[in-house]
Amino acid sequence: MIIYRFKVLFEDVDEVERVIDIRAGQTFLDFYRTIISSIGFDPETTGSFFSSGDNWRKGKEITNRDEEETLQMAATRLNAMVNDPHQKFLLITDDEMEWTLRVQLFNIYKSDDANGFPVLVKSVGEAPKQKKIVLIGKATNEFEEMVDGMVSEDEEVDTSQMGFDDGGDADDEDDMDVDMEEEDDDDMDSDDGDYDEDED
Repeated sequence: MIIYRFKVLFEDVDEVERVIDIRAGQTFLDFYRTIISSIGFDPETTGSFFSSGDNWRKGKEITNRDEEETLQMAATRLNAMVNDPHQKFLLITDDEMEWTLRVQLFNIYKSDDANGFPVLVKSVGEAPKQKKIVLIGKATNEFEEMVDGMVSEDEEVDTSQMGFDDGGDADDEDDMDVDMEEEDDDDMDSDDGDYDEDED
């Protein structure tokens, strides 16, 4: 019994690795389910394998979507698409994030045991969450948590030290008006005194 050993890596996430052994005659659907399970993704997620080469460009597609013109995972065996002892595939999920995983064959061996495959033989690192986490009305990172701790929602921010002109205080304007009226009264008293002196 020919066994393929594949290494599975995320394209944009470091230090996460899965190694999976699978019989050459098993289907891409068997392989897909094992990969998705090993990284903790939703088993109902659809996706596609693409045959690839050293440049990791997309080639022939094998999908689990219901598309008549595309090769189906359930009907396509691995040995029908493996043409190189270091065969490469891209695996792209159909979810919101469209995760891309690089799948590479790196060992081929024989086994007398036909049972227990596919099997996860090595797991390194924690896979990322499949979907985005969106929090509304709460801090979503360390910086926002720090800001929330400094300024509460009900606290007014003092802009006097920020160089903003807030238009002045109404009490200050009233004091300025009183001072101007007192100056005008003093000027009028002075003018009246001069006028009386001239009459004498």
